[in-house]
Amino acid sequence: MRETVQSHKERQSETLGVLQELEKFLTEGEAFGIDVDSSLKAKLDNAIESFQDNTLRIALIGGFSEGKTAIAAAWLERLDKSTMKISHEESSNAVTVYQAGPECLLIDTPGLFGFKEQENDTTHAIEKYKELTRKFVSEAHLVLYVMDPANPIKASHADDLNWLFRELNLLPRTVFVLSRFDAVADVEDERDYGRNLAIKKENVAGRLRDLIALNDVEAANLAVVAVAADPFEMGTEHWLSDLDRFRALSRIALLQEATSKKVSAAGGIAAVVDEAKRSIVRDVLGEQLPIALEQDDKIAQEVLQLATISRQLKTQLGTASGRITESQIGLREFNVRFFADLILQAGGLTLETFPEFFERQIGSGGVVLNANLQNAFDRQLSSARLEVDKMAVGFVAEVNHFNETVLACGKQGLKYVVKSGLINNTSVLAARDGMVGVAKVIGLDIGQMLKFKPWGAVKLAKGFNGALSFIGLALEAWDSYDKMKREKAFREMVANMTEKLKRQRDELLVLIDSDQFEAQFFPEMTALRRDVDAVERSVAEGGERRARFRTWCERGHAIEVEFHLLDAA
Repeated sequence: MRETVQSHKERQSETLGVLQELEKFLTEGEAFGIDVDSSLKAKLDNAIESFQDNTLRIALIGGFSEGKTAIAAAWLERLDKSTMKISHEESSNAVTVYQAGPECLLIDTPGLFGFKEQENDTTHAIEKYKELTRKFVSEAHLVLYVMDPANPIKASHADDLNWLFRELNLLPRTVFVLSRFDAVADVEDERDYGRNLAIKKENVAGRLRDLIALNDVEAANLAVVAVAADPFEMGTEHWLSDLDRFRALSRIALLQEATSKKVSAAGGIAAVVDEAKRSIVRDVLGEQLPIALEQDDKIAQEVLQLATISRQLKTQLGTASGRITESQIGLREFNVRFFADLILQAGGLTLETFPEFFERQIGSGGVVLNANLQNAFDRQLSSARLEVDKMAVGFVAEVNHFNETVLACGKQGLKYVVKSGLINNTSVLAARDGMVGVAKVIGLDIGQMLKFKPWGAVKLAKGFNGALSFIGLALEAWDSYDKMKREKAFREMVANMTEKLKRQRDELLVLIDSDQFEAQFFPEMTALRRDVDAVERSVAEGGERRARFRTWCERGHAIEVEFHLLDAA
């Protein structure tokens, strides 16, 4: 028994390690967006919990008088009087469970064949013994199928055998035990024992071929042993005084060897665990993984396209920056030339020529000056502005397409979504409406900007309004001033106006030369640069994520191979 328990523990540890690796694999798979059925995770949790319990569960199957208990006691090496009776742990109707030591649990199924019916004490419903047995037997790591040596496999047991070995799939975990073999063979004669055992083995295999369609591979792997738990029915007292002879005649060592090999080969995976494993390998690695790989390829193509677009946009941003610099130069030259002309004209004004100058260059409330500035900024900025807006609309459309495509891949694509500062309802509509909408935006934005203080237009207009009020007073009192006084007042007003024009010119030059020029007049450039950086990071992170995903896939295939090796062991 000790060898069997040790083999079981080693098998448990090995399989538990694989199951825990698979649990980690599924957790990481969910992080990659793989859909994992909750029932699969529950199966895996149950399997891990089952394997964390190192108790070896042994099911005893056979008729009422096949000597199962005596064989179990001999197998456990409990021949002394104090331990001959296996301590009782619990009972469930006809199924009795015994704690046969700290690491071994015996499940006795007396009278299995016939599947007698009985009434449930609680529900008073009629239950078949088969249903009561299923839970206990299906979770056993090892099955000792105890048989009558004269007629081991009976035709009347065909239904029961198919249920046990086909429906519950217990055959890989079963050792067939011919009990009371001293009744059909001379256990003192090794040759007679061997000859009769060979005959009985062939008989067992032949009957199983007929009754459950046993195939050649299964027949070759059958474990059949013959024992005599009480040779010649001499009784326990007799054999306790001659243990060496008992061991030789009983052949219990052969049973212990067979059970140890069976546990090492397949007994470590209970049916419920085996089913969980197969479900996970089939559903996750067999079904989900190919879909995930296909989606990963699709995402990879989109990420590659996005990277190309990002590089193109980066080049376009460089070109646009050049256009903006040209716009700055043009505005700077216009500003200097425009105000120089005004200042020079103002210096040559007389009382007679001032009204025409005012109407042509300033206008009521500074409207003419404001219009000239607006037109100049329109001309200088519109080309660069149009290029920037085209880039923004194109970029938003591409990123939206990318996000829609990866989101179509479900949770797997969610982590690839690019978050852009340009992407909002307005930009999405602009992308749909095309460049017609952009053309309207350009004029509106610049016209609005010209009315704000940074441009100085309103401030300048107010200054001229003040000057005009002074001029109005001077004209009304024309006759009350002498020529010198009128001339002096006019020159002071012109000097004041000239000073304001110079100050406005200088303020505009500061604005045009400011480091914030691009951010102030082309805020999309800042957002585009930020988004290009975000896309580059997203592409890099996507590459790393895909590399981790591929590593995860390789681990999945390795786990699948490892499980197949465990099955074949």
